[in-house]
Amino acid sequence: MRSLLCVPASKPSMLKKALGTRVDQIIIDLEDSVIAADKAEARENIREFLWLLETDKKISIRVNERASTEAKADRQLIRAMRGSKMSSVILPKIHTIDDLRYWNRYVPRGIDFEVQIESALGLVNTASIAAYPRVTSLAFGPADFMASTGMPSSAPGTPWKEAQTALEYPFSEIVIAAHAHGKLAYDGPYFEIANHVGLSQAASTARALGGDGKWAIHPDQIALINEVFTPSAQEIATAQGIIDAFNKSSGAVNYNGLMIDEASKKVAERLLERVTQIRK
Repeated sequence: MRSLLCVPASKPSMLKKALGTRVDQIIIDLEDSVIAADKAEARENIREFLWLLETDKKISIRVNERASTEAKADRQLIRAMRGSKMSSVILPKIHTIDDLRYWNRYVPRGIDFEVQIESALGLVNTASIAAYPRVTSLAFGPADFMASTGMPSSAPGTPWKEAQTALEYPFSEIVIAAHAHGKLAYDGPYFEIANHVGLSQAASTARALGGDGKWAIHPDQIALINEVFTPSAQEIATAQGIIDAFNKSSGAVNYNGLMIDEASKKVAERLLERVTQIRK
């Protein structure tokens, strides 16, 4: 997945609109984007939407956190949606392995866990969370993480200008833990919807750190995220050239002024594998 669009379950028209976008995964949200008074109706919207749905896009439901009074109703909904187009459940605010064990008791087998790391405690436990068998991906939640760690902000999920790189460390930790256990790692949303320059910079940084994709909170963000996380023609040509040059050599070799070796070949192969996945 390159782009993941989070859509409020309380907005049926937005859910239908999301199907017409080029997003790779649609996250139907029951958590932060839905006020308490609308959550029951939002669940009914999901029931109607999913059972009538015909799409090749990956569909997920983001439930409320374990500590929420809404968790019980969300568990019941997830069980009722087994066999629908839903393939995974997004679990917010996962702090420890005990949170995963809790959801494991209630979520039917065959439904993947996609976990959000949104707190200081979640970050220090990221490796054990990533190792949990049902977890297929980790996603960074910047706004809640900043609140958890006391980081000042002039806008949701955005550090002060004097500390623009402050969120690179926690996201990098998430990427490392995820990839160490063969899982995917996604950057969280960029909240300034009209700021495409800022979004491009954030997405490019996330990809540079090894991220597999990024959340979107508005359809206008999808194209840019897809562009950033799709290897360019030049990247593809360079990767293929590195592989070809190394395969023809007896070891380390000079390729267009760059000394390449087995590690270089692995990096190039990983990029081409990503291209194949995107084309599929």
